[in-house]
Amino acid sequence: MVAAASAYHQDAMEYAVVVKLARTLMIIPIVLVLAILHRRREDRTETSRLRLAVSLVPWFLVAFLVVAALNTGGLIPAAVQTAAHQVALLFIAIALAAVGLSTDVAALRRTGARPLLLGMVLWVAVSSASLATQHLLTR
Repeated sequence: MVAAASAYHQDAMEYAVVVKLARTLMIIPIVLVLAILHRRREDRTETSRLRLAVSLVPWFLVAFLVVAALNTGGLIPAAVQTAAHQVALLFIAIALAAVGLSTDVAALRRTGARPLLLGMVLWVAVSSASLATQHLLTR
C-alpha cells in the first residue's frame, strides 16, 4: 500500500504510512486478546502461562513499539531515519515481489471466482473509503 501510494504523491504516501501504522498497531490488542483466550482454555501452571503469553506475542511488534518510542523521543538521528526509510521502501518492494512470485495461478483457478470477487469488492471498499477520507481531510 505504501509503495503504491508513493507512486502518486508524497502526501498520498504519508497517508498510506499512517494507515499502515494504525493497522500494525491494531495487531497488538488482537494478539493480547488471543493470548488471554488461549491461556484461559489451557489449564497450566503460572510459570508456563507467562511463557505461553510471551511465546504468542510476535517479537516484531515489540521491536516496532521500541523503535516508535525511540523515534517519538527524538533519539533516532535524521540521517538514520532517511536511510531506514529507503531500506523500508526496498523491503516493501521485495515483499510485494515475493507475494507476486509465489502466486499459484492454477490454484486461483481451482478456487473459483467467489474468492476473487470478494477480494475485488474489498479492494473497491477500502479504496473508496481511503479516497473519501483523504478528500475529507484535505479540504
